[in-house]
Amino acid sequence: MSSDGGHRPAAELAKALGLEFRDQGLLRQALTHRSYVNENSGDDADSYERLEFLGDVVVRLIVSEELYHRLPDCDEGGLTRRWTALLSQRALAIAAERLGLAPYLLLGRGFESTGGRDSEAVLGDVMESLIAAIYLDGGYEATRKFVLSALSAEIDAACQPDWRPDNPKAELQELLQSQGRPTPVYQVVSSSGPAHQPQFTVEVMAEGSPIGSGSGRNKNAAETEAARAALAALAESPPAAA
Repeated sequence: MSSDGGHRPAAELAKALGLEFRDQGLLRQALTHRSYVNENSGDDADSYERLEFLGDVVVRLIVSEELYHRLPDCDEGGLTRRWTALLSQRALAIAAERLGLAPYLLLGRGFESTGGRDSEAVLGDVMESLIAAIYLDGGYEATRKFVLSALSAEIDAACQPDWRPDNPKAELQELLQSQGRPTPVYQVVSSSGPAHQPQFTVEVMAEGSPIGSGSGRNKNAAETEAARAALAALAESPPAAA
C-alpha cells in the first residue's frame, strides 16, 4: 500500500519500528521535506525543520548522558570526540538507512528526481526530526529507549578502550605524507540550497590534481566526505612503487 504519489504511509513505519504514536500528525511531519510542502501549497512550518531543531538537542542529551555514565574514567576531550562521531550527519544518516526511513519520506517530485531520497543530509535531518516527534509524543524515556537502540552498535564501539575517531582528513594527510607527497588542499567547487540549509561540494587536491570530492551541510562536512572519497580511490589505485 502506498500514498502521496508512492510514499509509504507513516503508520506503516511506526508499526515497523515498534512505536505507538498518539499523534500520527507528528510522525507525518517528521517525514515531510520542505520540497513536498512547497509543491502542495503548504506552510513551511509543516515540514520537519522545526522538529529537526528540537531533535538535535534531544539526541545530544541522550547520547551525552549515556557516554557520561558508561565511561566514568574518560575525560571531557575523550567524551567530546566520541559524542561528535556518534552524532555526525553521516552517523545519523547511516542509522536512518538501517531503520529503513527513506521509503517513508514525503518529498517534492522535483527534489526526489535529483536523488533527494538517498541524500545523506536529508536522512540525517529526518533521523533528528523523528527523534523529536517521539519525544513530543511519548516523552523522554521512550525517546531514550529508541535512540539507544537505534545507535547501539555505534555507542558500544565508542565505549571500547581501543576506539578511534573516524577522521578521514587526518588519515588522508598521514597517507600522503607517508608517500612523500604534500599536504592535501581543499577547495569549494559549488554551493547551493537556501541560507538555512546550504549544501557545499568540495574537491580535495594533491599536487594540483583532484583526488576526491564530497558534499555536506557545511564546509567541514564536505571536506570530510571528499577526504573519505580520496582514501577510497587511493586504496583502489595506490601509487606505483618508485
